[in-house]
Formats: sequence, C-alpha cells, structure tokens
Amino acid sequence: MAGTNGHHYYDPLHRQWIMKTFKSMLPTYANCVRDGVLNNEIPVSDIVKGDIVHVQAGDIVPADIRIIESKGFKVDNSSLTGESVAVARSNTEGNPNIHESLNVAFFSTQCVEGWALGVVICCGDLTALGRVAGLAARLTPAPSPLSREIRRFMRYMSIWALGLGLFIAISTMFLGYPFIQTIIFVIGIVVANIPEGLQPTITASLTITAQRMVKKNCLIKNLDAVEALGACTVICSDKTGTLTENKMVVHHIWTWNKVHSVMGSDFNTYSYLKICGALCSNADVKIGGGIRGDASEIAILNFLFQQNDPLTIRKNYPKIAEIPFNSANKYQVSVHFEASGARFIVVMKGAPEIIFARCLTVATDTKDIIFTDDMKRIADTVIENLAKTGERIMAFADLILNSKQFPLNYSFDTDDVNFPLENLRLLGIMGLMDPPREEVRSAIARARDAGIRVMMITGDHPTTARAVALKVGIATSANCHVVTGNELRNMTPDLLHWTLDKHYEIVFARTSPTQKLQIVEACQREGAIVAVTGDGVNDAPALRRADIGISMGITGSQVSKQTADIILMDDNFATIIVGIEEGRRIFDNLKKSVCYILISNVPEIAPVFMFILFAIPLPLGVMTILCVDLGTDMWPAVALSYERAESDVMTRPAHVRDPLVTPQMLRLVYLHLGLIEFAAGMYAYFIVMAEFGFYPNHLFGIRQKWDNEAVSDVTDSLGQEWTYLERKEVEQAAQAAYFVAVVLMQMINGVICKTRYNSLFHVDFIT
Repeated sequence: MAGTNGHHYYDPLHRQWIMKTFKSMLPTYANCVRDGVLNNEIPVSDIVKGDIVHVQAGDIVPADIRIIESKGFKVDNSSLTGESVAVARSNTEGNPNIHESLNVAFFSTQCVEGWALGVVICCGDLTALGRVAGLAARLTPAPSPLSREIRRFMRYMSIWALGLGLFIAISTMFLGYPFIQTIIFVIGIVVANIPEGLQPTITASLTITAQRMVKKNCLIKNLDAVEALGACTVICSDKTGTLTENKMVVHHIWTWNKVHSVMGSDFNTYSYLKICGALCSNADVKIGGGIRGDASEIAILNFLFQQNDPLTIRKNYPKIAEIPFNSANKYQVSVHFEASGARFIVVMKGAPEIIFARCLTVATDTKDIIFTDDMKRIADTVIENLAKTGERIMAFADLILNSKQFPLNYSFDTDDVNFPLENLRLLGIMGLMDPPREEVRSAIARARDAGIRVMMITGDHPTTARAVALKVGIATSANCHVVTGNELRNMTPDLLHWTLDKHYEIVFARTSPTQKLQIVEACQREGAIVAVTGDGVNDAPALRRADIGISMGITGSQVSKQTADIILMDDNFATIIVGIEEGRRIFDNLKKSVCYILISNVPEIAPVFMFILFAIPLPLGVMTILCVDLGTDMWPAVALSYERAESDVMTRPAHVRDPLVTPQMLRLVYLHLGLIEFAAGMYAYFIVMAEFGFYPNHLFGIRQKWDNEAVSDVTDSLGQEWTYLERKEVEQAAQAAYFVAVVLMQMINGVICKTRYNSLFHVDFIT
C-alpha cells in the first residue's frame, strides 16, 4: 500500500477503511422496550441513552448497558479485552474501572449464554468500542525507519550534488566555457552524484521479499513494513490468540490426592467425574460438527470426547432442572434423572472454594470418605500450585438423591430451591488454560538472540499472564515484573520510562486499549522501533501507532487486520522472526546496493576535476556518465537485492542506530574502491591517448588548444599534427576506453559488494 515514504500518502483512505471495519461489527436491530412493549425491530442507530434492551444467547450487545436483571448471562469479551474466557455479567456492585465492572456489558460483545435486561448508558462514539475506533482512526503512524533513512540520505546527497554542481559551474565559467557547455557539465556532475538506481533497488527488494513472505503465510500490506520489522528492537505481543491458541483445553485433573496430566498416557479418571463434566454443562454439539458454548465448557466437552461419548451420557441422564452459573453464587447446578437406578442425581461445578464448602465427602479409588479440614488444606495447596501455572480451576461434585424423599413425580423448583445443595460428594477438579503455541518459545529465543526485547501486553489476569510469560520464554524466572492496568494508570511518563529501563522482563496485565497505546509510545520515546502483535479490537490503537503492526489472519478481527501492516495468515508467532530475518536481509542488501552505486561516483566526478585543474582533454563525457549510471549501475544494484542473508544476520543487534551510509562505507567508496576504479579508467585513457601519439606528459595543459575549433595543427608527442575533428575522434576513443575500464571494475566491485567479509573464493554466485 505504501512505498518508502511511509503510511502518510494513504492515511485518509486508510482511516475510512478502519471505520468501515468497526461498523461491520455492529448489529442491525436490537430488542428494545418501547412504550412498555418489547420490540425486536428497533434499529441500533435509534437506540438512545436510557433505553431498556433485552439480550439473549447469540445476540450482539447493541450498546454499553448496565445490567438490571439477568439469568446465567455471559458475554465473550475477547475481541475487546483479550480475555479468552466468557465472563458472567449480572446486577451486582460495580467497579470504578468500568472495564472490570461485573454489571456492565459492552457494545459489540456477544452473549454466549443466558439472558439479561440492561439500561443503555452509552451509545455510538461514546461506547468503549466507539472510543477505541476513534482513537485508532485519529492516530497517524510514524514513518518507517527505511523511509526516514532514505530521506536523510537523499537530503545529504542532494546538498552534495548541488554544491559540487555549483562549484563546477563557477569554475567552467571562470575558464571561459560557453553557458550551454557549462550547463552540460553541471548536469553531468549532478547526475553522477544522484544514485538513480536506489529507487528501483528499494522497490525490487521490498517487492521480492513481500512475494517470498506470502509463500510463508505472511501477507505484507505496506512494503516498507518488512524492512521496519528487521529494524525492530521491541516486540509488544498480545497474549490471547497470539502467544496462545485462543482455545481453552483441560491440562490437569485432580482426584483425591493425585494430579493427572492430561498429556500423560496413563491418565484415567473416575467415571462419576466424567458423568458430572458431561451433565453440568450447557455446551452442545452443532449440526455438521463443532461445539457451541462457553470456552471452558467446550474444553471440558472436547476432553470428554477423548475419554467417552458425553452425548451418550446425556441421553442416559436427561436434565430435569438447572440453576445457571452467576457471579454471585459462582456455581452451576443441574438435576438429572438416572434411568438405570430410577433416581435423581444433583451435579454441581464452580469455583473450588465454593464447592469445597458444600462437600461432606470426597470420592477415592475404593470408597467415599469424609472430606476433613486437613484434606481441604491439601486440596487448596494443589489448587494454588495449578493456578500459578495460569490454569483456571473448576471443582466438580454430585449428590445422589434419596428416591423416597424425591420420588419420580417430584417437582424441582430452581427459584425457591427445594432440593439439597449441601453435603455433596467432591469428585475432583479440572485445570483449564489457553495453551501457548508450540513454536512460540523457540521463536522468542531467536528474538532474544537477535537483541530484540519481547514484552507481553494483555487484558488478562496478572497470574495468568505471568504463567504464560514463563511458559513461552518472555520471562526466565518467576520474578518477572508484572504491571497491572491500575498501576499503569497511576504512573507518570517518567516512572513508566524508569520501569521499562529497570525491568527487562516485563508483563503488562489488565490493560485497556489506551494503556496499550501508552506503552507503545513510551517505548518509541526511548528510541525503540516497536512491533505490536494483536488480534482484537482492543489492539487496534496500538497496532496503528506502532512502527510495525502485526495482526493474526485466522483469529484476528477485521479491525485489527485493517489496521495492521502485516497479517500472519497462519497465526504463527514464529513467522514474525522469519520476517525480522527478511527485513535485516533487505537492509544489508540495500547497503550493498548503495555502496555499489556510490563507487562509480568517484570515476565519474574525478575526470571532470582532472579536466578543469590539469587542463587535459575530457576523459569522460556527459553521455558516457549517463551510460554508466543508467546502463551499467542500475541493474547490478537491483541484482544485489536478491542476495541471501548473511550467516550472522540474526545474531547481530538491530540496525536501528546503524545508518544506511556510514563513515566506514564512505571511506571504502571514496578513498579505496572508487580511487582504484578511477585509476583503472585513467590508465585506459592514457594508454589509448598514447597509442595515437599523445603521451601523458604532453596532455597536461593542452585543453585550450584541444577544444578550440580554430586550431587545426595541434602537435602530439611524435610531432604529428591533428585537426579538430581528428582530435575529437581520438578523445571519443579514449573516453570509450575509460568507460570500458569503469564497467569492468564495476563488475569486480559487484562481486566485492556481495558479502561484507568473504573473499571471491567463498562467494556463492548461485542465488
């Protein structure tokens, strides 16, 4: 979309596209109470503050609403906050931080379970999503490192070329040359100094790399983002869907005094725990495949499908009554009829501390035993250890009802509960988590080797964020510094700067979209080139402001894809490291191309100085200079963009402080290779002149007679006389020899520029 001038040219259109993607997330109609009647055909655009709306499973919340009544209401906030688990919302006490209020459901989030009535507190641009959209649209991305470097380089080259051209103009006019001839000389000097091959070289390099990256499942939207990725020094990564798979799975099972790893081949659970897990769930299998429901319940059902057929269990235990999960009780209960025993069974799942308090016994290998206080302390220790790994803990319990007290015709009431919820039997606990991607740890290790700092910025819980950071290698010890959104809100810019400097391994948790943007800008103020990865709406402002925005192609929202510069089509974090290597290869190859192009400046400029200072016939004409620049320099310079990456490209620090043209390169170009090429050209020039009888010592000071059309008897070193036209033929032959010598030397310099250190015998010519 953008070339070396950065993102600015397409910015207005880009903003429109971003706003369109936000609008695509909006529901069309809402269930709204008007005139005391629930109307399901009210356009969302007509909803105003104070309206009462009804939301049920499958609906998109049409505005930011304050819950006034609900039952089992859960919303998926992953696109807005980054949390992979659906969260319960109900009419409870709020929180000063509205993003953490359990009584507020946000615009554009989806209801996955239950229903709720809510009063509209914000709509349109004032909603949480609206503020994120406005922030993302207003931000202007900084120009890429490559565009800044090219602009700086061309500014210096233009000043140098124009200054040199002015000097040549004054000198030639002082020597008495006609105005037209002076203009021709100035044009030649300016053309010789401007690297015409740089623009096609950059375009070729970026285009070739973009094509190569597409084959590696990486879509490049802005060409200069590839090189910027190679220059990045900090990666600010989202957790959910980027470092993790964005799907909950069961990791551990605990049955009395024994922890089972789900990955272990010897794993086996008690049958009653499987029955409870299958029954106490609202997740269901969709027609055509797949499971619909809460992320945690989907994980449990997927796990049970590996052990038994949970659908068969449900057929054998039809549901009679249910108390949905709510944030106040923190448990879910259902009553089922056990056909084989002609009796009812109560199953419960929820927070461990709530379930433990309601359990009288615990199931063991052989029998049920009393659940003592000592046993509870042991179970609490297990839960604490599992929670440290970032797992979400759920406890399961059941109770077989006495058939005499609860006959087959008994009517269960879930509003005024008329069945026991105490003295249950504890069956076990399950630890669930969103697992890290397998390739992430090695990718982060490669990033560290390349001198790149990786930080996690997530809206998830601090404990979960720390655990994932340890698993993927962002943190190497449990002492990794964690900064929460509340702490960040109270930080001054100086304190945030100090925190970033003091703690290399750092995790930001419970952050809002504005805070993610704040962290990115703080890193940029420190001089870092920042790459941001994300997949949700909450990542859009940070993706927009970063030097390189990277979105996930599979799990990423349309907003994040539209805002980002690079899209990972396979959601593979390791692809970022491939992109970094490609970006560094581009920069290395550009340095080689620039070095190659600048070498020819010396043999193009020096002959003009020889012509002016030593009054010799012109060794290289203006047309010949154009032939060198456009005919022989450009294509080899473009070819250098195809070079393979150097072997140490991922072990060197990023080139953020390494300019495209360094003093070392200038010394190599102007004081070494350029002078050798100039000497070769002058040697060929003097040889040809000597072949025609003009020895070198005879050429110095001969310019005025040589270029005078009225003089037809210029004598050479052998005493032969030459007319003006004959002299010009000799001059053209000498200039041709000079040109050929320069071209041959440029071919050798092309080989020299292929690598930084290797000799001719170690250069691979097959790329």
